[in-house]
Amino acid sequence: MTEKTDENLYFRHYPTERLMIASIDSKLNDQEKKLRRFFMNYTIEHGRSCNLENIGVEQLIPTGIKMTELKKWTQSLQEKIAISMDEDKNVNFIYPVSALPTHHRVTLADGRMFTAMCAIDAIGAAFTFKQDVVIDSMCSKCQTAVHVEVKDGKILKAQPEGLQILHVDLNKNDNWSGSC
Repeated sequence: MTEKTDENLYFRHYPTERLMIASIDSKLNDQEKKLRRFFMNYTIEHGRSCNLENIGVEQLIPTGIKMTELKKWTQSLQEKIAISMDEDKNVNFIYPVSALPTHHRVTLADGRMFTAMCAIDAIGAAFTFKQDVVIDSMCSKCQTAVHVEVKDGKILKAQPEGLQILHVDLNKNDNWSGSC
């Protein structure tokens, strides 16, 4: 059975509610959004993970978060699966930004570059950063080079010709990036 949604999307095997998931940003309060943005920008600008123990007071000023609150807000972001940290307190993943190398290189319209957690996150970067993006990636199955350009929220160009993006039931996976 195929289900029709309000957005004219059709799903053959799943009800709409099962496949439509809330964005990470929609789950965050204003403080969490500011801290998430700080971690994304830090990672992009420095090309590495942000280590919580190396953050200075002056770096947090634009977020409005005090050093005494950093641990609380960081823990909240982890609980909401907006960031992932290692045991050394490195913020390695701030969806969609990966501080660790991946096959999914994103170039923002403002010229900054980063690697995304997965191919879908790379496309979603256009919406996260509210700007056009160019994605150079690789198929996780066959290793074919993939090039996608997103302009004004729409895919302008996709190579190879006939490129298709498959949606999986993300609600079944805890590690989304491992299946993309």
